[in-house]
Amino acid sequence: MMAKYSQFRSCFVFGAFIVIFLTHLGFFCKSEDVSSSPAESSESELEAEVERKALTDEVELEQDQGRYKLPTVFIPILARNKAHALPTFLAYIERLNYPKDRISIWIRTDHNEDGTAYLLYQWALKVQNIYHSVDFNFTMDPNNFTGQEGPYDWTDERYDHLIDLREMALLQARYNWADYLFPVDTDNFLTNPNVLRILIKQNKTLVAPMLNSLTMYSNFWGAVSEKGYYKRSPEYVLMLRRNITGLYQVPMIHSTYLVNLRHKVSDKLSYEPSQAFLDRKSDIDDMLTFKDSADSAGIPMYIMNTHIFGKLLPPAGRKDSLYDEGERVVFLRLEAMLEADDEPMPTSEYLTDQFPAPDKMGFDEIYMINLVRRPLRRKRMVATMRELGIQAQVYDAVDGKALSTADIIRLGIDMLPGYLDPWAKRTLTKGEIGCFLSHYYIWQEVVEKGYEKILIIEDDIRFEYKFRAKMHYLFKEIEEQQRKWDLIYVGRKILRAKDEAYLNGSKILVSPSYSYWTLSYMLTLEGAKKLLAQEPLGKMIPVDEYLPIMFNKHPRNDWAEQFHPRDLVTYSVNPLFVFPTHYTGEPNYISDTETSGIWEEELKGQDPGCSKSSDDQLETGDSSGGDTSNGTNAIPSAEESKNIESPPSTASKDDPTVSKSIKNTEL
Repeated sequence: MMAKYSQFRSCFVFGAFIVIFLTHLGFFCKSEDVSSSPAESSESELEAEVERKALTDEVELEQDQGRYKLPTVFIPILARNKAHALPTFLAYIERLNYPKDRISIWIRTDHNEDGTAYLLYQWALKVQNIYHSVDFNFTMDPNNFTGQEGPYDWTDERYDHLIDLREMALLQARYNWADYLFPVDTDNFLTNPNVLRILIKQNKTLVAPMLNSLTMYSNFWGAVSEKGYYKRSPEYVLMLRRNITGLYQVPMIHSTYLVNLRHKVSDKLSYEPSQAFLDRKSDIDDMLTFKDSADSAGIPMYIMNTHIFGKLLPPAGRKDSLYDEGERVVFLRLEAMLEADDEPMPTSEYLTDQFPAPDKMGFDEIYMINLVRRPLRRKRMVATMRELGIQAQVYDAVDGKALSTADIIRLGIDMLPGYLDPWAKRTLTKGEIGCFLSHYYIWQEVVEKGYEKILIIEDDIRFEYKFRAKMHYLFKEIEEQQRKWDLIYVGRKILRAKDEAYLNGSKILVSPSYSYWTLSYMLTLEGAKKLLAQEPLGKMIPVDEYLPIMFNKHPRNDWAEQFHPRDLVTYSVNPLFVFPTHYTGEPNYISDTETSGIWEEELKGQDPGCSKSSDDQLETGDSSGGDTSNGTNAIPSAEESKNIESPPSTASKDDPTVSKSIKNTEL
C-alpha cells in the first residue's frame, strides 16, 4: 500500500511539475491575439467583463504589494502650452495606485506662451517630498519656435527639440537604474489608477494602455502604409470600440506607454534617428524614430484594451490658439461626466482652482430646472456650470408625481379640449403638468422682476463645443442686426428641417418649424408676457406643444385656434448649441413626463403615484442617470442622436485670441 502511495505521489508531483512548466511556457494561457470578447458581444457584456477583470486585478495587486517592493518607475513630464490640461493630468498622476516612493518624476518645459511653467513649478514644490525624486527644469525664453504659425504648430525645430528631450529622459531613467520608463503626454488622462500595475504584469518590453478620445483617434496604429505612416485598419476600429479585447501586437504605440528597462534588449531603444532612418524618411518625429529603433531591435509593440484606462485629446491644429486648446479640455471634461456616473474629472489637489469666474453671459438670469429627486443630474449640471463659468440659479422643478387632484383643481388646471399626444395617443401625464408649471412659474418671475432677457436650461442636456463662444456670436449678430425677438431656441428637436430657412443676413438663426423639446431657450420680458396672457393653465397642453402654437407653426389648427393672438416672435439657432444627454432606447434613458400618471386617472380620484411604474423603480437614488427633457413628449429613435466628434468655454470674450477663435468657429 505504501509503495503504491509513494508511486502515486511521485506521479502526482511529476504531473504537477509538467503542468506548471507548460503553463509557464504559455500552453494553458489565452493567446494574446485572441479576443476575450467576441465581436457580437453586447455592450453590457463587454462592460461586465471589463469590470470583472478590474476587480480581479485589484485583488491581485493588493496581494502583490504585501510580498515585495514594487519596481521603480521613471515618469518624464514634457509640457508646452498645456496650462489648461495640467490640473486634470496631474490629478490622475497623483491618483496612480502605486507607491510614490517608487516613482521618480522628471519635468521639462520651455517655449511656453501660457502658465504651464508656473503650474508645474507650483506642483513640483508641493510634491517633491512625496515622490522618490522630482527633477524640475524650465526655461522662460524664447516662448515660441522660429516660423511657427501658432502655439501648437510642429516645426522641424520643435520636433528636433522634443526628440532631444525624450532621449535625455530615457538616458536619465537608465542612469537612475529605473526598472520602467513611463512616458505620459500631458493631454493624456489616466482615469484607471491601476494602469501602471496592470501594464507591468504583462512583462512586455513595450506596452501601452489603449486611451479613447471623443473621435476615432487613439494612442496606437492598427496598420502602416507602404511608406511607413499611419493607415486605418478594420482591426483598429474593433479594438477601439472594444468589440474585441486583449493584448495585441500593433505597429505603433505612442503618447502613453511603458518601457521595461529590465529587459536587456531595451538598451537598443533610442529616440535619436539612425542614419538608415534619415536615408529613408524626410519626416522626423519622436514617434517614428522610436518605432524605428524598436523595429531594428526586433522589439514588438503591444496595445492593451482589456480595461478602461483613460482618455486623450486629439492633436491640436497648426493654427489653433491657446483658447481652442482650453475649449477642447473643457469639452472632454464635460463629456466625461456622462460616462462616469455624472462624476467630474478631478483636478490636482496641489494646484489652486483653474475654473473661470462665473457670470450670466449677458442675461438677467439663467435658470437651470431640476427635480429635487434627481440629485445626480443636479450635481452634474452644477459641475458643468462651473466648468463653463456660468452663474445659474438652480430652479426646483414642480414634481408632477407629487401633484394631487386637489392641487390640480386649486391651480385651475384643465386640459385643452380634444388634446391627445400625437405619438402615444394619450392625454396629459402628471409629469407633463409638472413640467409646464415649472416653465410657467419662471415666466411669472420674469414679469414680476422685470427681467429683459433670461436663459432656461433643463438638467438633461449636453453642451456643444465652444458653447460660450457661440452664445457670444449670437448676441453680437442680434445686436448688429437690431433683430427683435421674444424666444430663441438653443436646444430642441427639429421635426421639419426642410421647412426651415436662415433669416436674411443671418449665419446662425432660422425661423423654426413645428418642434419638440424645451431643452434650452432664451426668453424676453415681452415673450413671457405673451405666454402668460393666454392663461394656459386652463387649457393646458405639454409646454413643447404650447410654444409652436404661440409662434403659429403648429400643425393642429383645432388646437391652435383656441389661442389668440399667436404672435410670439421665435427663432432658433442652427446648428443647435445643446442636445439631450440620452435618447429613447439608449442606456440610462428615463422620462419624467411620459409615464408618470394619466390625466383621466387623476380626475377619477386615482393616484397613479401609489403604484410604481418601471420608470419609478429606476429612479431610486437616481442611479440610472439622465432622462429626457422635462418638455419631451416625442419619441425619437436612438439613431437620431447627434454624434459629437469634434471637440465648450470660459475665457473673456474681449480677449483678441478668443474673438479670433469665435470668428473662425464653424457655426
